[in-house]
Amino acid sequence: MTRLDEGKVQIYTGDGKGKTTAALGLAFRASGYGLNVLMLQFAKKLHCAEHDAADRFGLKIVQATRDTPEACARQIIELAHRALGAPASTESDGAAPHAAEPVDVLILDELGEAMRRGFVTRQDVEELVNEKPATTELVLTGRGLLPIADLADLVTEMRCEKHYFDEGLLARKGIEY
Repeated sequence: MTRLDEGKVQIYTGDGKGKTTAALGLAFRASGYGLNVLMLQFAKKLHCAEHDAADRFGLKIVQATRDTPEACARQIIELAHRALGAPASTESDGAAPHAAEPVDVLILDELGEAMRRGFVTRQDVEELVNEKPATTELVLTGRGLLPIADLADLVTEMRCEKHYFDEGLLARKGIEY
């Protein structure tokens, strides 16, 4: 099985469009090279077309299943620890099995929203970065992640210069969702 020689921490942040899209592009590229990729989504609970595409390509995307936003965030953090090789906690609910094979690329999608709402702390992120195996790539997406930029090896800030939303065009099927 293909493995990364060296894993880094990447952040895609900013108010512009494209953070999740960039992470999905990286995920599909990594999957194409035989890397084991897992995307955990904090703020998204709707089934979107990318989930169907991911299934066709063998890419695993997991969303939280708990009742409250705070409980969902805690569930995603627990799943992230498990994906990085930590043993399951006593509050584990089995929503996603402990990774039988190491995760080469772990994406925490919409982490910024969970942090903004206080459901995930800097300490939570530091723990994940510190327990990340040396050969695992950790990708963090979401608005407002510049305060944790010092934890990353690569930071890309998406900035909106012009957007058709400002002209009243709503999100389009197949493009924004």
